[in-house]
Amino acid sequence: MKAGGIFSTMRMTFSGLSAQMKRLETISENIANAEKLPDENGNVYNRKTIVESLNKGARNRRFRDELSLSLRKTRSDHIAQTNKSSRLEKAKDAVDVEVVEVDGNKLVYNPTHPRADENGYVLMPNVNIVEEMVDMIAASRSYEANVSVLNASKNMAKKAMEI
Repeated sequence: MKAGGIFSTMRMTFSGLSAQMKRLETISENIANAEKLPDENGNVYNRKTIVESLNKGARNRRFRDELSLSLRKTRSDHIAQTNKSSRLEKAKDAVDVEVVEVDGNKLVYNPTHPRADENGYVLMPNVNIVEEMVDMIAASRSYEANVSVLNASKNMAKKAMEI
């Protein structure tokens, strides 16, 4: 195995770890502000979510392009010539994440609340605790999967050094 492949795997794993950590931070912020009341100006906390964005002008690629294999040919006409861009170059175009606000809010009926409107409704953030907890579990599982990949690639590099 080439050393570049192991380092590329580690680089992509670190990218996944940081993306999931950002996702967990955003989810925890949403949960913390789920019951936040509107401020004096009537502004309500908007739920935040994570979206993927390709950095440095990277083009959208198909999944099969990410997993391109370099095959040894026995004859020159056996397999059509493919673009031989290295995996390290593909790793530089890794997917980044950014936090965006989701517009919207919900009306909660509470006529005794001091900030209720004339119909007795209070504007509250559009955060659903159950959805946030499900997202949190999924993010933590993805984080664990990235840690497992990192440990496996580290063990492969260690075994390669023993040979």
